[in-house]
Amino acid sequence: MTSGEPTRVTSHGDAYTLTVFPADRPADVLRAWAVLPDGVGFAEAFGDVEVTLVFRPLGDLVSSWQPDGPPSVPG
Repeated sequence: MTSGEPTRVTSHGDAYTLTVFPADRPADVLRAWAVLPDGVGFAEAFGDVEVTLVFRPLGDLVSSWQPDGPPSVPG
């Protein structure tokens, strides 16, 4: 079964998005995931039925964990 639109990866500057559709098979998602370049990490997700995962360069990601203190907070 396919959704008619395959899982896809698109580039927006230095960010990459991977969109997963409801009927996508795990193999489709893995194939799309494999196209992501090295050096990017998961940043955020949007959607509830069709889900878009956003990946950004690792240097742009901020960890919420600090070894000697409480979690960091935005702002």
